[in-house]
Order: sequence, then structure tokens, then C-alpha cells
Amino acid sequence: MPIEYTALTLMTAFFLLAWVPLSIGKLKSFGKEWILSNRKPISGKELFPWAARCERAYNNLKDYFPGYAVAILLLGLLDKFDASTEVAAITYVVARLIHYVSYGIGNVPFRGISFIIGLICNLFLLIKIFVA
Repeated sequence: MPIEYTALTLMTAFFLLAWVPLSIGKLKSFGKEWILSNRKPISGKELFPWAARCERAYNNLKDYFPGYAVAILLLGLLDKFDASTEVAAITYVVARLIHYVSYGIGNVPFRGISFIIGLICNLFLLIKIFVA
């Protein structure tokens, strides 16, 4: 299997599990009864700050993952995988993992740098689709 598909598989697994820290935060912030309910807002209670950051990180991940998935699938379909797409695909996954963790712990510099690196990798992969 090409490295790009392996990277996409890893990114998909991360995407499917990235809700866990947020759910733990909601459980700790609001309690088990709220988790098992229709989740109406509780007056005077808010998510713990780290959980709110994890929620924003997860929403960001949901916004940017589809573009990455489409880029990898189209590059594979068009038989355009090469050494540069391998590096970009792996770097994207690492950058997004760092982005999520640094967002959750509140490390703004790492969050910003990792976001930009991931975005550059994704744009590179998308541009590669149109370049011979």
C-alpha cells in the first residue's frame, strides 16, 4: 500500500477518535446525567477551558480533514504519488496531531506553526493534482 494511503488511514483513525478528549471534558464538566440526556445547556456551567479548546480543535479537524482525504484519493486515482506526496502526506498527519494536542493544552505557538505546516502540505497535495 502506498505511504499516502497509510497516512490517510492513520489520519482517518485519528479523526474517528479525536472526539474522545472532548467527551471526557464534557463528562467532567457536566456529569454523567448530562451526557446521557438530550444535553440541554446547564445554567452556570461551562466546559473546562481545556475541553473547550479540544472542541475547537476537533471542529477545526472536521473542517480540514475532507480536503486532505480528497487530495490523497485523487492523487492515487490519477497515479500521481511520488516522493514529494509521501513527505507531504506524512507531514500533514504529524502536523495535525501536533495541532490538536497543542490546541488542547493551550500552546499557541505550536498550534499556529503546526496549522500552517498542515495547510501548506494540504495545498501542495491539491496543487499536485493539477500539475503534471
